[in-house]
Amino acid sequence: MDTFLDEYLSPTQIPTLFITALPLRSDEPPFTKIFYPDNIRTDKQVNLSELRERSWYYICVEWENFNRHNESTGTDCRILRTLDRFGKSAETTVSDLEIFDIGATTMQFRIRSLVDFPMRLTASLQGGDGPLVPSHVFNYRESSDLDITFAFLKQDGEYGKLCILEEPLVTGYTAMGRLVAGMNIEKCYFGDYRNALF
Repeated sequence: MDTFLDEYLSPTQIPTLFITALPLRSDEPPFTKIFYPDNIRTDKQVNLSELRERSWYYICVEWENFNRHNESTGTDCRILRTLDRFGKSAETTVSDLEIFDIGATTMQFRIRSLVDFPMRLTASLQGGDGPLVPSHVFNYRESSDLDITFAFLKQDGEYGKLCILEEPLVTGYTAMGRLVAGMNIEKCYFGDYRNALF
């Protein structure tokens, strides 16, 4: 956003900021707040106190500026979860991940994912020099335990890390009418995996 401010706005052009919180749960209404900052060069903290604790949201910040010479608009969206009552945050819906078993030709993992909205989770092995193996895709709407088995692996192969792609299957519109969809969280876990040779 700093580049946008420096290149497109003079200090006298102050944009209107729209903050939209789109809940991933279907029973929560979206929330919008509008700000008219007095200065765009100083950092400001914005408080959205109307959100539920321990809930996932698409948070979008949009800005627009009109003057007689041009129009400037922009947006930035992220997936964020509010703190729980103990002040703990979360960067992913995966609350627990364990290695269940690693053998000569198989690797097994168990994942616990805490959600209350439609979700697609894709688990894959990435970054190794072993042959590419199929990913596992799960679709679910509530907190679930997922058992993942990668079978028929090459013995003593290097398969990289376990990577999890989380895609909320929720769409919505921001205050300025932009569609928010296709956002995801991707994280890789553990070190490089070499299946055991017996």
